[in-house]
Amino acid sequence: MRPAIVSAIVKAHSTYRMRTSINDAMDVHGGKAIVDGPLNYLANVYRAVPIGITVEGANILTRSLIIFGQGAIRAHPWLLQEMNALQNPDEQQALAEFDRASAGHARHLLRTFGRAWLWSWSGAALAPAPRAASNRTAFRRLSRYASALAFTSEVALLTLGGSLKRRESISARLGDVLSELYFLSAVLKRFRDDGERGGDAPVVQWCCETGFARIESALAGVIDNFPVRWLAWTVRAITLPFGVRRRGPGDAMTHACAEMLMQRGPVRDRLTPGVYPGHHDDAI
Repeated sequence: MRPAIVSAIVKAHSTYRMRTSINDAMDVHGGKAIVDGPLNYLANVYRAVPIGITVEGANILTRSLIIFGQGAIRAHPWLLQEMNALQNPDEQQALAEFDRASAGHARHLLRTFGRAWLWSWSGAALAPAPRAASNRTAFRRLSRYASALAFTSEVALLTLGGSLKRRESISARLGDVLSELYFLSAVLKRFRDDGERGGDAPVVQWCCETGFARIESALAGVIDNFPVRWLAWTVRAITLPFGVRRRGPGDAMTHACAEMLMQRGPVRDRLTPGVYPGHHDDAI
């Protein structure tokens, strides 16, 4: 992916998640959060949330058009070459370039189909993962969902073409899958870079379960609303053959993470560098 797409993912989803976090914080703090004054440390942040969501490109535009729309063109190994070939004024050169790109695209489509089918039907058991990783299952599922997104994107681009931009809900859901894959890749990389400390494992698992549930829900939304119905059934059989199986983290896992993060300790310190802790222990 190019940096522009990464910045769009981070901008849109970090501000969306900030809104969720601040809304939850307002609920927890109750009356203290709604009585304005110098001791209310949430009110100004609450009022500022729409600024981050709407400025520098409103999130509704970023999520619906930019993340997947630009990402598909810039990250695809052949699509941009095909588009450039069609714009080449030299007819002979354009034909040669387009033939070469379209042949590469066909081979890429077949490989994408094979990976998506094999890794989905095996329940990610045959998907690749680093041998030394302690959480290889998460890596395998990440590979499985990446192949599912690649195949679903190919089907959407080849059948809908330019009209995909006008079907913003489908484009947004494909962008959501791409965003979750990026965030989960960052989570797993951070975990490995930190030495795979056992204390961090519950938080990593919570993030993975949450992301996997969002990915399957977004893929199911694309398939349910895909206009070419026989292709939608084909995509479902290849990418979600057993339906939506991931339901997110359970209550026990969520409560365990919450208890861990409410206590001072190395896990919380690694997650909150640069965060002002306040003056009193009962305020953090």
